[in-house]
Amino acid sequence: MNRLSYLDKRQAPNCPPCFNCHLQTNPCTNGGTCEPSGTCDCPVGWGDLDCGSPLCGSLYDENRPQKQLDQACSCNDGWGGVNCNVCQNDQACQAGKGANATCIKSAVGLKSMHAWCATTNIPWIDNTRVSLQCDWESSQCIFQFWKDEEEQFYCQMSDCTQTVLSSEDYDVHGQCAKSTCGCMKDAFMCGREVDMSELVKNVKGPSEWYCKDGQDCWYNEYSTLVSVFPDNINLACDVGECANEQDYLDVKPVGRSFSRYTESAIALAILLACLIIFVVTKITAKRQKRLFGTQIRLTDEDEDDVSAYLSDQQPAQLTFENICYNVGGKRILSDVTGYTEPGQLMAVMGPSGAGKSTLLDILARKHKRGVTSGHVLVNGKMPDRKQFKRMTGYVDQDDTLLGVLTVRETLMFAAMLRLPRTMPLRYKQRRVQDVMKELGIDGIADHVIGIPGQQRGISGGEKRRVSIGKALVTSPQLLFLDEPTSGLDAYNASMVMSCLKRLCRQGNRTIVVTIHQPRSNIFKLFDSLLLLATGKLVYFGPANTTSQYFSDIGYSVPSDYNIADYLIDLTMKRPDDHSNRQLRQTTSRTSSIMHLHDPSDEQLENLNTDEATSAIEEATEAAATLLERETEQNEEYDLLTEANHAHHLFESYKDSALSRRTLAHVQKANVGSTRDTSYSVWVNSRNHDSGSFSVLQFWHELSLLSSRTFINLYRNPFLFFAHFLCSLVLGILLGSLFWQVEVDLTGVQNRLGVLFFMCALLGFASTSALDMFSKERVLFMREREGGYYSPASYFVAKVVFDVIPLRVIPPLVMGAVSYFMVGLNPTLTVFAKFLLVLVLFNLAAAGLCLCFATALKSVAAANLLANLVMLFSMLFGGFLLNKEHIPAVLSWLQYLSFFNYGYEALIVNELKDITLRDKTIADIQIPGPIILARFGFNGQAFWRDVVRLGIFITVTMTASFLFLKYLVKEKR
Repeated sequence: MNRLSYLDKRQAPNCPPCFNCHLQTNPCTNGGTCEPSGTCDCPVGWGDLDCGSPLCGSLYDENRPQKQLDQACSCNDGWGGVNCNVCQNDQACQAGKGANATCIKSAVGLKSMHAWCATTNIPWIDNTRVSLQCDWESSQCIFQFWKDEEEQFYCQMSDCTQTVLSSEDYDVHGQCAKSTCGCMKDAFMCGREVDMSELVKNVKGPSEWYCKDGQDCWYNEYSTLVSVFPDNINLACDVGECANEQDYLDVKPVGRSFSRYTESAIALAILLACLIIFVVTKITAKRQKRLFGTQIRLTDEDEDDVSAYLSDQQPAQLTFENICYNVGGKRILSDVTGYTEPGQLMAVMGPSGAGKSTLLDILARKHKRGVTSGHVLVNGKMPDRKQFKRMTGYVDQDDTLLGVLTVRETLMFAAMLRLPRTMPLRYKQRRVQDVMKELGIDGIADHVIGIPGQQRGISGGEKRRVSIGKALVTSPQLLFLDEPTSGLDAYNASMVMSCLKRLCRQGNRTIVVTIHQPRSNIFKLFDSLLLLATGKLVYFGPANTTSQYFSDIGYSVPSDYNIADYLIDLTMKRPDDHSNRQLRQTTSRTSSIMHLHDPSDEQLENLNTDEATSAIEEATEAAATLLERETEQNEEYDLLTEANHAHHLFESYKDSALSRRTLAHVQKANVGSTRDTSYSVWVNSRNHDSGSFSVLQFWHELSLLSSRTFINLYRNPFLFFAHFLCSLVLGILLGSLFWQVEVDLTGVQNRLGVLFFMCALLGFASTSALDMFSKERVLFMREREGGYYSPASYFVAKVVFDVIPLRVIPPLVMGAVSYFMVGLNPTLTVFAKFLLVLVLFNLAAAGLCLCFATALKSVAAANLLANLVMLFSMLFGGFLLNKEHIPAVLSWLQYLSFFNYGYEALIVNELKDITLRDKTIADIQIPGPIILARFGFNGQAFWRDVVRLGIFITVTMTASFLFLKYLVKEKR
């Protein structure tokens, strides 16, 4: 027995002394309290016998592991800090505080705040950090100083208060009157390398700290530590506190006051921004003027270099055979054949509805609504669409020009877009100068085109020559013009046609024009004439043999008659035809009958009054009956003679030697061509936009279109200034009406109202985007058809230089001016998020309006639909109708409402972090999340709504582009 006792004693380990916090050698650290049993009751996040070891995991874990020595804690998702007490997002708090819990990151504590900070101005000690934990219910805070993941010393502070500096951006100032500090045993700064234990023991307070938006902070202690550390220990902090509705109920709302300094800073920022925009605009305008609006002089060598870039333009012979066109089951053109040689001016004439413009469109390879068949060849070949666009030009009947540009700028943009990208700028400027000289408009080069009813510009004839110049900048050898004299007086019409004749002779160009009823001096300019009637050929051949041809088939042109007028009359109705003669004969016969039945004066003298009257009535009735019978016979004869007349004209040409010579010439010119390649095109052909995408070409087009859009906005700034001034005035008005809203129930109503009204203002102001595109719709279709640019480059340029100035700047101005006047949440991050949502909301409204503007031709219809959609979107925004009361069968509509996302984001941003107070019946406190829940808003939905607004903008802008690309096409 004794032996066993001896062995047990020999093998038993030495037991450590029991921990007793009542002993001076074993105090509780980090704010732990000593229990009567001798154990320490540690604050949340601290463990071990003396509370000296941080706990890991997360704040709400039941069994939290202790931090390993010299290693950082492994925290759960959503948590951070030395002991994983600092929340990172709302989801992390919901496990312990409920579904409506939020993570407060602003350093304004409610009950229990946690912070983990890095020091930034203690260079003589490496890798130092500070942790802070405040229990505001007991007005106590715990401060710890760390080095290399090891705690050095701590301070337990009491009588602590915090003050929110509402005039700033939710800055908080904390003060503690008393401090009790202690060193951690065997720490680096407490005996192992440096001994600061006596210094730390003598710390008594006071101490204070300051934090800006929970990140930029400093700390100081004024009794003893100030002699070792800087006046302020600068800190970069991560702050977090979990709070739910009850936590908000338990604290007083944060007081706020209006700051003149804030509004002054905003006013100064707006003025500075306006100054910057003004300076940049002036500099850019001067650069644009230098690039596109100045004349340069080139040497003869440079002129040869210009010609070298256009050397591939060869004289063009155009032949067309058996052209037919059908639309809606109706034949518009039938077997039209002809040709034109280089250096010739061919005119296509005929009465209205004869098919002149249709034939011209087919020859110019325009996309028609119906079906076209036949052969159209250039120099005996069928060029592809890209080649054909390079060698041809097309001028529409009406002029579509940007009124704010000068003549030179209009032609320069056309040259920059259509001439080779590699061609130097000065060569393009020289080409424009040559074109203006050819057309005789170099004297008005710097005159503005003009806007009818707004800005006076050049004359109609000059505009027509500018339109021709746009087609001539690429030096095309084949030029088509639809009614070039339409709407011009006799003098200007003669000037335009003389200019075209000169272009034929000097440039050896082939020009085809449609013309309705030219003057005799204009008719003499034509080299060849193609005359149509009801879509069929009446004549094709030299213009100077027209009179002889029609004389040969029995229709001599009167000597005192304009031949063009006579030809039009001839194709409509036979001049001086047999029916007219019959009518005159009938009238003569009727007069004779009247004379036969009319009693003589001598006979009337022998009759009484009644007998004389009866005799005259019988004579008149007999004459009228005969006249009616003759008229009916003449009408039947007219119908027959008109049909015979048209048939005679068609057959006469078909059987003429002129027709045989034309067909032989066409067949000879087409020898060796691919005859089985018939020209048959549908309007929605997939080959409408040929060619692969080029990034360099896209950037080239985008830069030029952006320049042109900038000039348009710069010289016509009314809409921009209207948006800007309205935003400024409305911002001041809203700030005055809702001046410094209270933090009570009436303040809730005012907040809901002012934010909804801002959304409504921006939404309906965005309908101005409907008119933005409609003014240039025809110009876009024609320039796109002419190969000037792609829809993508045009759309991006319009968005960048039209949508951004009108949809980004105005909401920023209105929001910045009214925000602090109204007294909304003054936190800088909240203010920044407010402006972000306003801009996104305005872009979403503009994107919706652009969809209607591009999809619908009628501005009135687009305006009606846009306003209706806007109103219904407002209905599901959450202000007029509580979301929880929407019938289930219609609840899906709220997800299509951009008002829903924008308004909810603004409300959540404003009310989430504030507590309202009402004293009408009793002193009650209502946290913002409760208000949000009662109105059907989700307090966690801010960033989700922002993302959905972004998706809405992307979808509407993409839809607008697709509508522009596939719906806005020239359909003839």
